[in-house]
Amino acid sequence: MSRMRAFGDRFSALASRWMPDPFVLVLLLSLVVCVIALVMGRNLEGMAFSERVSHLATGWFDSLYKVGLMRFAMQMCIVLVTGHALALAPPVQRAIGVVCRQAKSARAAVVIVVLASCFASLLQWGLGVIVGALMAREMGKYLKREGIVVHYPLLGAAGYAGFLVWHGGLSGSAPLKVAEKGHFLEEAIGVIPVTETIFSMMNVSITLSMIVVLVGACWWMMPRDESQMVEFPDEPERDVRDEEVHSSRGGVVQWLERGRVFSKGVALLLCAWCVWWFGKKGLAGMNLNTINLTFLASGLLLHRSARDYVDAVGEGVRGCAGVILQFPFYFGVLGLLTSSGLITQLSEWMVSMSGPGSFGVMTFLAAGFVNLMVPSGGGQWAVQGPLMVEGARQLGLEMPQVILAMSYGDAWTNLLQPFWALPLLGIMRLEARDIIGYTALLMCLTGPVIMAWLYVWA
Repeated sequence: MSRMRAFGDRFSALASRWMPDPFVLVLLLSLVVCVIALVMGRNLEGMAFSERVSHLATGWFDSLYKVGLMRFAMQMCIVLVTGHALALAPPVQRAIGVVCRQAKSARAAVVIVVLASCFASLLQWGLGVIVGALMAREMGKYLKREGIVVHYPLLGAAGYAGFLVWHGGLSGSAPLKVAEKGHFLEEAIGVIPVTETIFSMMNVSITLSMIVVLVGACWWMMPRDESQMVEFPDEPERDVRDEEVHSSRGGVVQWLERGRVFSKGVALLLCAWCVWWFGKKGLAGMNLNTINLTFLASGLLLHRSARDYVDAVGEGVRGCAGVILQFPFYFGVLGLLTSSGLITQLSEWMVSMSGPGSFGVMTFLAAGFVNLMVPSGGGQWAVQGPLMVEGARQLGLEMPQVILAMSYGDAWTNLLQPFWALPLLGIMRLEARDIIGYTALLMCLTGPVIMAWLYVWA
C-alpha cells in the first residue's frame, strides 16, 4: 500500500503542476478550437481571413447564450442543488448513521461506503456527490469511536468512486436530455425514451459490472497492516446541518418560514403531481424536468421547514459556480465546431478510424479524453453529442448504444478529473492527493471491463 500512496503522490504532483483550473481549460479549449477552425474548417474554404473570423465570431456568439442550451445549463444547476439539499435532510443523515453502524471491520466499511455512493449516484448525481462524502466522513468517525482502525483516505476514495456510475442512472444528462421533446438534437435523432437507454439491458449489465469491480477493488486495496493506515483526523468538526438559523420574525411570517405544515403541505402537492405524471406517462415521462421536480419535492418534504430547505439549497448553490461560468463557453465551442464544419469532419475521421463493432469503444475513449477538458456530463453532451450522432448516423448504428457509450466515458475519467471531487473533499477533510492514487487505479481497472461490454453489445 505504500506503493499506492507513492503513486498518488506522484500523480497529484503532476496534476497540480500541469492541470489548470477547469475555467482556464475551457478558455484554452475555445482558443484551440478557434485556431483549428480558422485553418481547417470545411465551411470556411474560399473565404478571406476577415470573412472567416467574422463567420466564426457569429457562430460562437449565437451559441454562447442560446436559449435551448442555457435551459440545459439551468437544468444541470437544479440537479446539483436539489441533490445536495436532499442529502442534507435530517432523515437522510440519520439513515447514513444507521448504515454506518452495520460495519464491523475496515473492509466491510469500505464496501458499505462504495455501495452507498453507487446507489445514491444512480438515483441522482447531485445526491451521490454529497452522500458519498457524508458516508465516508461518518463512517470514519464511527469506526474511530468503536476502536476499529481503517484507512480513511481509501474510505474517501470509495465515497467518490460511486460517481463512476452516475451517467447510467436516473439523472444521466445525455439519456434524459434526448428523452425530452425539443432537445437540441431532436431533428437529427428524434426523442429516445429512457427505456432504450437507462433501463436497457445493456446499461443494466454494464452498470452492475462496474459496481462489482469497484466493490472488489476497494475491498482488496484496504491495507492489512494497521501501521499503514491513516485514521480519521482528530480535529473537532460540526455536522453540516447542526445549526439552525432562527428568524427574528414572528406571527404568520415565522409560521410560513419555520412551520412544518405549510412546507410539507406544498411538498405533498408536488409529490402528488409527480405520482400523477408517472402514473399517466410511465417511464416515458422521465426527463430532466420531472427528475428535478421529484427531488425538489422529496427534499422539501424531508426538511423540517421551508427555511431549512432554502438554507440547504444555498449550500448547494456554491457547487454551481463552475456550471454557470463554464457552460456558456462550452456552448461557444459547439458553435465554433458547427459553423466551421469541423463537427462533420471530426465525425468522418472517427468513422474512418473505426467500424460498426468498435465505434462504441472509440466513443467511450473519446468521451473519457474530452471529460478531462470538459468536466461536466451536460457540457460534454453539448460539445461531443453532435459528433457522436453524426458518426453513428454514417455507420448506421443504434443511437441509444452510442449515447450510453459516451455517458460511460464521461463518468469514467471523473475518477481522474478533480472538478466534481472538490465539494466532497471539503466535507471529508481530505485533499485530492489523498485519494487520487486509489481513484486512478479504479479507473484503470474499470475501463477494460466497460470496453469489453461495449464490444459485446455492438
